[in-house]
Amino acid sequence: MPQSSGPIAASYYTNAAQDARAPSKAKLEGELLWGSIVLAFFFLDRSSELWGPVAVDRSTGTERAHCVKADNVILRDKNGAQVGPEDPNAASVEFVFESHKGDCDAQGVTVRHYRSHHPILCPVTASQRCLRIRAQWLYEGKDIGPYLTSTSRTRTVKKARVGKLIKTAAANMGLKPKDYSTHSLRIGGACALLAAGKSDLVIRLMGRWSSWCFTAYTKLRPGMIRDAASCMIKASTRECHEPGSIPNLITRHSRGELQRV
Repeated sequence: MPQSSGPIAASYYTNAAQDARAPSKAKLEGELLWGSIVLAFFFLDRSSELWGPVAVDRSTGTERAHCVKADNVILRDKNGAQVGPEDPNAASVEFVFESHKGDCDAQGVTVRHYRSHHPILCPVTASQRCLRIRAQWLYEGKDIGPYLTSTSRTRTVKKARVGKLIKTAAANMGLKPKDYSTHSLRIGGACALLAAGKSDLVIRLMGRWSSWCFTAYTKLRPGMIRDAASCMIKASTRECHEPGSIPNLITRHSRGELQRV
């Protein structure tokens, strides 16, 4: 369990975007790389679900590849109708995971995200970007595989390339590159959900964890507790003024009886 990987916060992505889109790189592959990194943050993806080399999982007695297929990335408008990657009315995106490492029976799971309305980080925009690149390659006659991040018939965006970009971005921000990896995207997404007040159950389901082991990844950040004291006071004050309650009364147990203090 790679617990040493640090979580990636949203502010981290500015540096990653600049490097992924650097002029020295193939433009479309760089855009595909960047889109996949954004999606990994929002969908809490394992590396096996987005990047290659695509491995075959035989742990259940059948051959399964967990990498998300392009046909399983579905854009919808606000009414729920499926739309194409060029449609400006796309309001949400669904990832259909046919299988994953935590899915012993290959039952599959669907995770949906709506627009974040962030200028850089948006799951819908990132999905549109990846699907448009794929459509352009197919139009040009390029032979590519079935996966969202396929760059040829047998290759996808490589995990090693993603990891290198993440470490470079960390170094540019004055952080220790060794503390960051592709797994940092998954951890960062989980920490962001926790900071947003989402329950452990929501995080577990969205991250497709088969147990509560993800709690080893989520870390308490200063921003999560900045207003903790004030929230505690507000909640305590509300409780004291509820109908039937006695304000400013503190009680203690003494010989089985309640007494005023």
